[in-house]
Amino acid sequence: MDRLPSIQRDRLRRGQVVVTGNNGQYTARVLVTATLPQVWAVLTDYDNLAKFIPNMASSRILQDQGDRKVVEQVDRRQVFVVNVVSRTVLEISEEKLAKINFRLTEGDLENLAGAWQIEPVSFVPRQPPTQVLITHTVTVQPKTNIPSATFFDIFEASLTETLLAIAKEVQRRNP
Repeated sequence: MDRLPSIQRDRLRRGQVVVTGNNGQYTARVLVTATLPQVWAVLTDYDNLAKFIPNMASSRILQDQGDRKVVEQVDRRQVFVVNVVSRTVLEISEEKLAKINFRLTEGDLENLAGAWQIEPVSFVPRQPPTQVLITHTVTVQPKTNIPSATFFDIFEASLTETLLAIAKEVQRRNP
């Protein structure tokens, strides 16, 4: 947290999501009061992500090899007057209680890769951590048949929605 600009630290401490980047390269962060295992349990609950992530119609594990998984996700959203459905198959590698790397292996995007990272945060210096900083970095590129500016606007907004939903689910599971 200390490496972030003070305005971002302040927003995170107030429970807000901070999204930086543009044109397909983003970093989104949220701070939650929880433990690393509590946050990890939510982020790796692949078969149930659609129950709490907005616009995710389905998410299911296709292959499970311990810390390596293949997950299919379907996103469904209304864009203007059109219902848009997007499917992705992600190869995931997990670094237990620290990081989840992912990359697109097939789907309706040209490119998608990134990571989820979780770090313990102490609200008071030199005291045990009581919070977790969730950082989501992602690089995304739409297929050429989608207007890039519209896609990036929608994708950037979805980052905020997704991180707020994850924070809410962490709190719901661990009141």
